[in-house]
Amino acid sequence: MPNASTIVIYDRGVAVASVRTCTLARGTDLTSPARDAFRKEVDDLLDRDAGSPFSGRGIEVTRLVRSPEAENNQGLVFLLYRMAGYIALCAHSQVHLACIRENHTPFYRRLGYEAASELRPYPGLSCPMRLMASDREQYDRVRLAVPAMDPLAGRTGDLSAFFEGGPVTLSVRGA
Repeated sequence: MPNASTIVIYDRGVAVASVRTCTLARGTDLTSPARDAFRKEVDDLLDRDAGSPFSGRGIEVTRLVRSPEAENNQGLVFLLYRMAGYIALCAHSQVHLACIRENHTPFYRRLGYEAASELRPYPGLSCPMRLMASDREQYDRVRLAVPAMDPLAGRTGDLSAFFEGGPVTLSVRGA
């Protein structure tokens, strides 16, 4: 999809984690897994705060994975969310979305997300999923409180090559 980006984290040349983002904009044909599965809910969220100059812009974070060797490395999750947050900031996203399994709800609540749907069947999966959503104001509070997630904080470094597909150096320490 033209609105999708995949972020891959490498450790010493080996891919250890990735996440996909999909940007959305009200009034366009742009779609995402969340919009396909929860169309009414996503469209309602994009229609909120019509007076805001960036209203109608959203981002979905999806397909977050870690390699088996890195499955216990929580720092990778923060790095993935840091870079997804960078995309969200650059796109002026006002709505942040994630489709999640029930057991992941506490994690997303800590990130400022709230339930935007009930559990329901999800295409291609055998488990039901729930749409969770956060707004830009809540995202800003979380990223400022958790520097490891803030793409503009600490030792993130120069991200100018990121949108060109070039490598950028990230560190969880000293974030």
